[in-house]
Amino acid sequence: MKYTERKEIILSLLNFHESISVPQLTETLKSSPATVRRDIVQLEKEGEIERYWGGIRRKQTPENRRRNTLQSQEPDGRYAGIGQFAAGQLKDNELIFIGSGTTTLEMIPFIQNNNIHVITNGIPQLEALHRKNIQALLLCGFFKEYSRSVVGKETVDMLRGYHFDRAFLGANGINDRLCLLSADEYEDGIKQLCILQSRKTYLMIGREKFHRTAYYSVPEELAKEVTVITDYPEYPSDAWIHGNGVYAARIGDLLKK
Repeated sequence: MKYTERKEIILSLLNFHESISVPQLTETLKSSPATVRRDIVQLEKEGEIERYWGGIRRKQTPENRRRNTLQSQEPDGRYAGIGQFAAGQLKDNELIFIGSGTTTLEMIPFIQNNNIHVITNGIPQLEALHRKNIQALLLCGFFKEYSRSVVGKETVDMLRGYHFDRAFLGANGINDRLCLLSADEYEDGIKQLCILQSRKTYLMIGREKFHRTAYYSVPEELAKEVTVITDYPEYPSDAWIHGNGVYAARIGDLLKK
């Protein structure tokens, strides 16, 4: 087996396992320990993996940290403050939407309200809500591996039948005009519908999501009523309310700066 073939197998395994030991690699590749060690050295030089004593793991890029969080179905704590603030906006007996992504996942451990009903397109969100004994409905659609969510025309069509008290969304980013960005038309459609069909919509983003660009974006006029919850007040404005390292403001007010 050539190095390129072994490399493909190793990287494929790391898509499903956070780490792999050298004995596991030796057994899987049917190669000698010396060959596996050479492969590990080369993969590390190429920036594909990180070594630890006795094995390898994914290189800890932001994208791989995101994948690890969603695959483990547990928040990693980076956005705990954002999540706690978001959960604090809820009222008893509300119907809410929680979108997919790592920031929205962070709010679920902090939910203390009674009798709320949740609709989501995120599989980790559904599982986390189930562990909290919160009634939740998963929308139908096609599985999207990157975000462990369901998307598609069917997802958007099903969403049209609901009107929410509150919606909590993540995003691929936010551009310099504070427009909400999406990776594809279906994610964009979900965001636009949630804004239109919710009494109050919140965008939960970390500081790394500012000043991005994408082909799909929620129009500025529609996004003005959305409240941004973040850990970094990138846009100077008196509109920000803040506490415990978390900042929140209505997008329309930030644009008035």
